[in-house]
Amino acid sequence: MLERGYLINQCLNSTTFFTISQMLLSNFQFRRRIYYVMKRIFFLIVLLYTFTANAQNTISPYSIFGPGEIQNKGLGATLGLGGAGIALKSGSQINNMNPASYIGIDSSKIIAEFGMEGKSYNLKTSTQSQNGFTANFKYLALGFRVTPWLSSSLGIVPFSSIGYSIQQQSYIEGIDAQYTSVYNGSGGISQFYIGNAIKITKNLSFGIHASYMFGPLTQDENIAQTSYVPELQITRQDFLRSLYFDYGLLYSFSKKQMDYSFGLTFSNKQSLKSNHHLNVYDGTYSNIRSEEFETDYLTVPLIIGAGVSVKKANKYNVLLDYSFQKWSGIEYPIQNDQFTNSHSVSLGVEFNPWEKRVLNTFYKNWDYRVGFNYKSSYLKFGSSVVRGGSFSFGAVVPLPGRISEMNWGFEIGSNGTNTNKLMTENYVLFQVGFSLNEIAFVKRKFD
Repeated sequence: MLERGYLINQCLNSTTFFTISQMLLSNFQFRRRIYYVMKRIFFLIVLLYTFTANAQNTISPYSIFGPGEIQNKGLGATLGLGGAGIALKSGSQINNMNPASYIGIDSSKIIAEFGMEGKSYNLKTSTQSQNGFTANFKYLALGFRVTPWLSSSLGIVPFSSIGYSIQQQSYIEGIDAQYTSVYNGSGGISQFYIGNAIKITKNLSFGIHASYMFGPLTQDENIAQTSYVPELQITRQDFLRSLYFDYGLLYSFSKKQMDYSFGLTFSNKQSLKSNHHLNVYDGTYSNIRSEEFETDYLTVPLIIGAGVSVKKANKYNVLLDYSFQKWSGIEYPIQNDQFTNSHSVSLGVEFNPWEKRVLNTFYKNWDYRVGFNYKSSYLKFGSSVVRGGSFSFGAVVPLPGRISEMNWGFEIGSNGTNTNKLMTENYVLFQVGFSLNEIAFVKRKFD
């Protein structure tokens, strides 16, 4: 007779990880299973690192400011939901927007997720317009239950991205003559995180992310030669290597066949350490100046997020998020522009109009998603604050075997303004993600 039992039921002491390792290694089948899963995950991490180390996920001139364009948090679970998910509990998919959400991961599974995105854009000023397309590997994550009261996740996600090319005419001080500078920026900050969620009570969980921030931020300034100015190329690079922490709470309860969740996230103002390189080359590409020093001028502000979820099982889930970033008072040494506090509101709905059945037409077993987002960024030019909004939609598609899932989503949005000689970015963003569920912590016995 085939019996199934969970391998980790009562691991409630401070040596949890060592206890689990001994239990798993005592069984040959489990040892092979874990080795197989971890080998695939290691390969994917190496592959993703290759893509993300120099990934350029934006083409916006606004990414010249601060740490670059801050990327939206969220994996496949929030695709199509307008970026909402602070109160969304992880289940068969990982939700990294709130580390406390990992407590919802199934105790018998290891979940591996990865995703990609493509972006078609139009950049427009009052006098010029430019179209283009970018595509990148987006994220990789792993989630699993450790004990009945502890769940974990680890992964690599983008934190910010830089990608721009700007031409500027400047006057030479003291004379009526101009020179041309071309600024090119690339790179971004990648985030390798390890997150843990702890069940405090039946309804309340607490989570923490410990992250390692890494990646190059590069700015090249090319000055064209004139009668008064020599040809120069100035390269500024920051090689980031710093720790970063953020925290979360999630409170959930059920009443009258409805599930309610409330989420809260927090991260304090933190300075990121980097190794700064400055190199200046003349017209013959000879290095005429070189500097290298440690710095922590790259600053990430205090961030607070709150969210609510109202769910009726197999019918719908409504999510509403608000996020605040305290950028006012933060200064960067080579930027004179004033930063302002940032606000964001997201609304998302996941629903299925049909009852799920094995014999259904395929689309009747999908979960559908729609979402809206509005944000005012931390960039302020005179009296103009850079604002943006988007509409998104997508679906969750069960894969063969009904254990794993594919997520796809479209986002149609706009950022910026054409007033005060600024720029508007209109875009269509497509994302696809896969959530692969491995049955790993189930033991089979044959009598």
